[in-house]
Amino acid sequence: MRLTGRIFALAIACCAAAADAQEPESAQIEEAIASYRAALDNSERDSRLEGFRKAERFFARIVDSGASNPELYTNLGNAALQAEHLGTAVLAYRRALELDPDHSRAVQNLEYVRTLLPEWVPKPQAGGLLDSFFFWHKTLARSDRALAAAIAFAIGALLLAASIRSGQSALRTLAILPVLVWAGLIASVSVDAGGARLDDAVVIADETVARAADSALAPSTLPAPLPGGTEVRILERRSPWTRIRLANGRDAWVAESALMAIADPGSKN
Repeated sequence: MRLTGRIFALAIACCAAAADAQEPESAQIEEAIASYRAALDNSERDSRLEGFRKAERFFARIVDSGASNPELYTNLGNAALQAEHLGTAVLAYRRALELDPDHSRAVQNLEYVRTLLPEWVPKPQAGGLLDSFFFWHKTLARSDRALAAAIAFAIGALLLAASIRSGQSALRTLAILPVLVWAGLIASVSVDAGGARLDDAVVIADETVARAADSALAPSTLPAPLPGGTEVRILERRSPWTRIRLANGRDAWVAESALMAIADPGSKN
């Protein structure tokens, strides 16, 4: 599996992160980038995969050291994706979007890696009310939406005040439109602010059997094991088992070691 057509973009993302880093962090990032580039230039599959996995380990160590930011998480996801570790890739992209919901590369690469999972695996809906009706939810940055909301509110308030002062009902009716725009923009910004729930998680282990109960003897509830990269919600923990809910609403039990919470361990969430 290769990210054909995206390799140049992935390399540029890595360079951008290195440019903003400080020593000694920059030296670590440069080492990770060197491994990534060496893997790109390697035509032998096994050596190529090992090169990407080496770069993945480098980026993971940098993130684990507390130097996490959207670019680093995206780079970690890129290396993991090229290394065919879909679970780590999805987790990294989701964490990048926790820090920056407008990060375009993380959004695009997350959507791409979801297409690599088997069709039967339930996946979060890419669209929704905010994406279909409020099209600007993804086309405008969060800061731009917040500014537009303030402007819409001001216009609505001015029109309402003018209608009260002049007694013209037409102005009051006209004020409804900017108020509706304000409400929609506020809803859009609020969704971004909420981010992933604390119980959102990703299956990072391949071939994870989903069982009907918290026992290794319980029957499987799915036609095949869950692949790494499956996004779930944690409902209950009974160590060493965890009850999860898939994107289609179906519940199952899996080994807790097969999951990783999306909430960044270093965050305050």
